[in-house]
Amino acid sequence: MSYSSEQTRKRILVCAKKEFLKYGFQGANLRRIASEAKATTGALYNHFKNKEELFDEIVKGPTSDLLLKFQVLHDQACRAEGHTQAMEQSNSGTDWMLDYIYEHFDIFKLVFCCSEGSTYANYMEKLITIEESAYKAVLSCESNPVDEFFIHIMCSSGFRELYEVVAHDLSKEKAVQFMERVKRFRFAGWREILGR
Repeated sequence: MSYSSEQTRKRILVCAKKEFLKYGFQGANLRRIASEAKATTGALYNHFKNKEELFDEIVKGPTSDLLLKFQVLHDQACRAEGHTQAMEQSNSGTDWMLDYIYEHFDIFKLVFCCSEGSTYANYMEKLITIEESAYKAVLSCESNPVDEFFIHIMCSSGFRELYEVVAHDLSKEKAVQFMERVKRFRFAGWREILGR
């Protein structure tokens, strides 16, 4: 790839990210992206075969990394000794996730808020599924059984909280304060549910 071709590709990616953030995946227009990037639509198609591939190129690195690390953190929580240690590991995982999302804020804004119609529209469901599996494993040995639907709702609502932080463009400082409150609230709630 020539230097000018590489520069065109970079401009397309920068303009595409802005377009997806403004219009969402479904409303984004490849002609508009090409025009903003000072490229022809033919040049855009030389680099990306369609809108899905373009969106994927923008978000795939950070989203893949977060999904992998999230799975590792939950695998560790499943091996923790007791509910309290598992919750502490979960809390540190929440801290790591928030830091990571804020390092790549625009990418996660795209995925959480602008991906309807793309293969990333179910990204949050993947995170919820990982968390649900971990909760079920950790809570399976409890003498006070926890209903699977309750676990599902708690996991889903936890990610709704994260979505709201991103959707409302909270500063990182405010997001950390908010998530600290959420962690305290949830930890106290789980202690009550489990009769601790």
